[in-house]
Amino acid sequence: MEKLSWREKYAGVLVLLIGIVYLIMQLASLLSNTSHSYAIQNGSLVINKNEFFSDLKAYSLILAGIIAGWCLLKGKRLGWMLGLPILLFITAVIGTVTVEQLLKLKKFDRSLTGFGVGIFLAALAIIFLLLPSARQKYRVSKGIAFLTLLLFIGLGGAYFFLQ
Repeated sequence: MEKLSWREKYAGVLVLLIGIVYLIMQLASLLSNTSHSYAIQNGSLVINKNEFFSDLKAYSLILAGIIAGWCLLKGKRLGWMLGLPILLFITAVIGTVTVEQLLKLKKFDRSLTGFGVGIFLAALAIIFLLLPSARQKYRVSKGIAFLTLLLFIGLGGAYFFLQ
């Protein structure tokens, strides 16, 4: 196994951090009084379908993010296959929120700086993973790249259609 450069380690740590942050947010939601996705009424379990799908999306992103980050740091191909779609997805979500806020404010405000930094950090990790040296270390072929694209489309579809 080739030694990873700081660029691959950066991408791995960022993807792992994304998974951990989503995990912390999900735990905070479950432990708060605002989460009512599951309840017992008259002796039967009642599941709120919308909140169940929302939880399912969050759990899948948490699991994929932690596995991808760990595998990226270990130099495994699975890390590249799961990490790149997560980074693309997070960049798209942050970009969509930023554009929405820009349209609402009709000017650039300092409150948008955090969104810009997030987009920059994720885009930098995407570029690092797409470099030829990273693709060679993770042994990425055209078939693997196509599968990664399908995973990104599936992740985006699950996010937008399971609401």
